[in-house]
Amino acid sequence: MDRSEMEAFIETFYAARVDGDMAALAESFAGNARFQIAGSPEFSMLAALAEGHEAVMGLMQTIVDTLALEDFAILDRVIDGNKAAIRWRATVHLVTSGQSYTTELADFLELEDGKLVSCTEFLDTALAG
Repeated sequence: MDRSEMEAFIETFYAARVDGDMAALAESFAGNARFQIAGSPEFSMLAALAEGHEAVMGLMQTIVDTLALEDFAILDRVIDGNKAAIRWRATVHLVTSGQSYTTELADFLELEDGKLVSCTEFLDTALAG
């Protein structure tokens, strides 16, 4: 995958996240995908690990159902072959509580054959409890 293909993937993937487009998100992940929200599950309801397409899509559905994103912006991106580090900002609305906050997140992506095989997301899990 060359840089322009990686850039296009990143734009499509994050547009799907912001829009909550589950069909596009499903297309983004490989069958053996791994998605992790880094953190300690003992202290945050957001910390999670999903392995395999079905589990990843279950986690993504939970995210889409509980977190709405606005004012999304990619702040930095570093691309190295099939890997990328993305720093982004958004206003996050917690659907369950009605609370909102603006925060920055960092994602580390790895692709194989044009699909995400690994996504590790770092965020301030304390904001969500």
